[in-house]
Amino acid sequence: MYYFIVNPNARSGRGLSIWNKLKERLEKEKIPYEAYLTEHTGHATELAAELTSPRHQDSSPKTIVALGGDGTLNEVLNGISLSSPVTLGYIPSGSGNDFSRGMRLSRNPEKAMDQLLKSENCRYLDYGILSYMSDHPAHRRFIVSSGIGYDADVCQNLFTTKLKKTFNQLHMGKLIYLFIGIKRIVLCKSTNGYLLLDGVKKINLKKIRFISSHIQKFEGGGFRFAPKADPCDGYLDLCVVSGVSRLRLTLLLLASLAGRHVCCNGVRTYACREAAIHTEEPLLVHADGESCYGQTDISVRCVEKKIRFLC
Repeated sequence: MYYFIVNPNARSGRGLSIWNKLKERLEKEKIPYEAYLTEHTGHATELAAELTSPRHQDSSPKTIVALGGDGTLNEVLNGISLSSPVTLGYIPSGSGNDFSRGMRLSRNPEKAMDQLLKSENCRYLDYGILSYMSDHPAHRRFIVSSGIGYDADVCQNLFTTKLKKTFNQLHMGKLIYLFIGIKRIVLCKSTNGYLLLDGVKKINLKKIRFISSHIQKFEGGGFRFAPKADPCDGYLDLCVVSGVSRLRLTLLLLASLAGRHVCCNGVRTYACREAAIHTEEPLLVHADGESCYGQTDISVRCVEKKIRFLC
């Protein structure tokens, strides 16, 4: 049995039409399934939690398929009980689709559905945990990346801009990330702080622009901030950008599309199992593009090969 959690508003409202087309195939081939359409932010998390709860009427192993963007996949990841016999699947229908890009899955929903239904293979993937303070200690899983600073600022502005819908209608969804990215450089804040790797190695940093922590290679609709990231190696790949001007940040952003930024001054990369980040001034934080507000202290860690993923 397949359980689909569908974001009808994905890709600026095209998620529902994409699902309706895919649903026809399931019904034509008489493939058993149940579908749940999300109605509000956080609903996918609630649905995934309910489906994998010990109290759910069906206690047999389940395959839960997220249909939406990286944000929908993140919500499902944060809802599922990893102590239950659950397999995760994904049909990309968002704007960025960095998870499918990193996993080399088809970004065409129909081809992705075909790949999912025919697949007999599973991979065990890593995921990350971001920890920070809200009204109380908060923890959020991520399966693509988490970041503090400039990249989180871009993510937050993507939620509020009306241009995203226009770009998606023109089938130019990837360009909105580049457009907003360059626009937000003008307002990009920097602050001093430090990075602590695996509780041992402390690195003092000046004028931090951003620090991103990766499970996957890509972030923000195709920026290859972590070209060596491997979703099955038990490590986070960190990209640290500090001490650079706004002009140089623009050039680094463009270079990162091909992963060539790693050799540039102002960029440092690290691999670790966990990291703590402190900044003197609050910077915005995200997990898989979902806002976690402004923070001065966060920690990230990698949980090795706990996600059973159908691919």
